[in-house]
Amino acid sequence: MMARTLAVSTVAVALLLTLGCHSRKADDTPPKPVAAEVAATPVQVELFVMSRCPYGVQAESALFPALEQLGDAVDFRLHFIGGVEDDGSLTSMHGEPELRGDLLQACAAKLAPRAYRGVISCMNIDPQSVPDSFGPCAQKAGIDVAAVTACAEGDEGKALLKASFQHSEQLGVQGSPSMAVNGKPFEGPRTTESYLRTLCGLVTGGKPAVCATLPVPVTVPLTVLTDPRCEPCGKAVEIGLQQLRGIFPGLKDRVLEYGSDDGKALYATLRAADQKFLPAFLFSEEVTKDPSFAQIEKYFEAAGPYRLLTVDAGFDPTAEICGNGTDDDGNGKIDCDDPGCTADFACRPERKGTLEVFVMSQCPYGIVAMNAMKEVLATFGKKMDFKVHFLADVGEGGAIDSLHGQAEVDEDLRQICASAKYGKDNLWLDYVWCRNQAIESPDWKACAKGPIKAAVIEKCAKGPEGRKLLAADAAIGQELGVSASPSWLVNNRQPASALTADEIRQIFCAGNPGTPGCEKTLSNDAGGAPTGGGCQAR
Repeated sequence: MMARTLAVSTVAVALLLTLGCHSRKADDTPPKPVAAEVAATPVQVELFVMSRCPYGVQAESALFPALEQLGDAVDFRLHFIGGVEDDGSLTSMHGEPELRGDLLQACAAKLAPRAYRGVISCMNIDPQSVPDSFGPCAQKAGIDVAAVTACAEGDEGKALLKASFQHSEQLGVQGSPSMAVNGKPFEGPRTTESYLRTLCGLVTGGKPAVCATLPVPVTVPLTVLTDPRCEPCGKAVEIGLQQLRGIFPGLKDRVLEYGSDDGKALYATLRAADQKFLPAFLFSEEVTKDPSFAQIEKYFEAAGPYRLLTVDAGFDPTAEICGNGTDDDGNGKIDCDDPGCTADFACRPERKGTLEVFVMSQCPYGIVAMNAMKEVLATFGKKMDFKVHFLADVGEGGAIDSLHGQAEVDEDLRQICASAKYGKDNLWLDYVWCRNQAIESPDWKACAKGPIKAAVIEKCAKGPEGRKLLAADAAIGQELGVSASPSWLVNNRQPASALTADEIRQIFCAGNPGTPGCEKTLSNDAGGAPTGGGCQAR
């Protein structure tokens, strides 16, 4: 089934250390090494954050106590992540309040280098109060509020923050928090003990007293059940173990194959716990004794005597594997002849010249992709058969939900109705491109212009017709296992990722070489989308 293939191809351990606030589209490229001369001592530490990002706050709250205990053994630098526009103006993911918070914290670090961490710790008690909490927190720390405020509101603060943003950009840092220790990315959990253990291990010469008090790591047995027939599972296990070793320093892991006797017995335990997908990360009960367990406890489920770590896995070893020429499930039908492969990409009929995108109407990256289609469609015209599908969840009784709430459901309904009523020559996209200029504005009727009639859209969107259309569209994404906006499907069988007009041109032309327009180079403007690689529905 395609859902299995899609899910496991992007398997990732769902741990807090992987979560963060991303300034641009994320990719699999690790941060560039910090270009710094590393002295034997102290240890060089750089932390990259956004002042209102909850994950950045979490990292600071755990790291700052460790820094206080390590003293001069660590040379610490705080940097911020944001954007510098062509006109020199500064932007931050969480808007103007965060930008002001960044400015105040950057100026505090410059003007009060021994006290600013206390100010930030105070502000972090309620990140949503940033920047208004700066004054009381600065007074509590004994910092000159007027001097720091003047810096933040003047050219000095702008220059400091611009340099910080550019430093982060040069190092390829996009997510808050990101941390480099002696020029290498820190990959452990965001706990004080984890930071202390890592930094104490790098201190040369006489170590701070706290280093002698760290407890011996708890031994944490882990069994990973996987299947060599699942091609992407190998990489998923490799990445997962790398992350888990950073979280649990006493990890004792072994990898077990499903095809072995022990593997089948362990899989029976999984099935008895209503779990069936591989790879499976199965911890013994000792994991609960590790200090890091509390940070990720909500990502575990019970599976017999084990604690199963929730991962984005989707390979069923008992099901038909589409395309390997073998009757894997023993029902006498092989590959595309097996009902289990109906939705698999390789078994879908190819429709040349088609391009489909799955989006959420209020997803920032979906909006960028849809806006890019104006240039793409102008380039390919009728040589491209373009379709849009909306990602939503349809519950019992027909209730429809979407990632960005009821407002997104309402807009999805309007857009799919516009598509149904004004789909000829993609006329309905004029409504979408207009709405995307102010997608959260309640005045949607202002975009129902010319031949597109607001009354027609409203009647459909508020009645059973619209809900039926959206439910049917949502079912397509669910059948295919698509959950991220935007996701692309070329020629009805080739999944792809793209955002800008030229990226869209490339994925379309890879499946339709020689199509007039493929020889052109289109724009690569991502529109400054503020989120990570996309909006993930599930």
